[in-house]
Amino acid sequence: MTFLLHDDFYDENGTASAPENEVVFDPALAFPVLAELRDLSSIVDYAIVEWQVSDEVVAAMKRFEWKEVLRELDERLTLNVGLTERICLLGALTCGKHAEAWMLWHWGERTHDNFPLYAKPMATCLPSDVGFALYSQQVSQVEQSSRFVETMMGLMHFQSKSTLSWIEGHIGRVSNISSSWGYLAAASQFDWATAKRWLEGGRPLSLVALDALANCAVTSKTQNSVPFLRENPPRLSDPDTVDAMSRVLQQYGETDKVPRVRLNISYILENWDRILKQ
Repeated sequence: MTFLLHDDFYDENGTASAPENEVVFDPALAFPVLAELRDLSSIVDYAIVEWQVSDEVVAAMKRFEWKEVLRELDERLTLNVGLTERICLLGALTCGKHAEAWMLWHWGERTHDNFPLYAKPMATCLPSDVGFALYSQQVSQVEQSSRFVETMMGLMHFQSKSTLSWIEGHIGRVSNISSSWGYLAAASQFDWATAKRWLEGGRPLSLVALDALANCAVTSKTQNSVPFLRENPPRLSDPDTVDAMSRVLQQYGETDKVPRVRLNISYILENWDRILKQ
């Protein structure tokens, strides 16, 4: 029975996608309608089980005084610490700057294992420089290389140009330059001056530059990308002319002719319009 309750079998509203048995509808067991909920407790219940936090839920919670909202959210965490990510995000989205001290307190309760859960909530309600500094410092303390790359992806939520300098200072920690670095750079206000400097400096940053440029072509309809970039399509900042940028890429391609590089350069040259979001 537990297997049949797996979320793969249901849509975002909890309706079975391909029921094997006839479903008998019982009005008493119907999922609540948000517009009919009046008390904060019921709205928080709804917000917790919603697949993704909707604007409608945030608006409904904002009807209540922010101190009451944070108090209610804290009570939920005392019952189930597994709700940390959703509870912190609800507090950040609903209370904004009023949740800064609250978020910092919860960040102080983080563990080595769960700290990535705080990235999006912190990016939502803390001043950008504060949230970025706290999270990036924590990532830097991760020793295992695979875990390090996994947790650094939380920096995407801050969409901070400071991430580009952070990448320069930390890329030496890994020997395999995976696509994750390009995703992160593209989400962080990637600009042509940085791309050119990384290309001229050669590997490993040149590989990140090519991946980042290619990822700037992502749109909401792109399939083979990470969800964050589809939801927040990046664009190349402060570009040069297409001709000038193309020459730099072609010149780099003459010195690094591996398939990964050739394919990326070809893709970029064919997709300047999407990269520049023109």
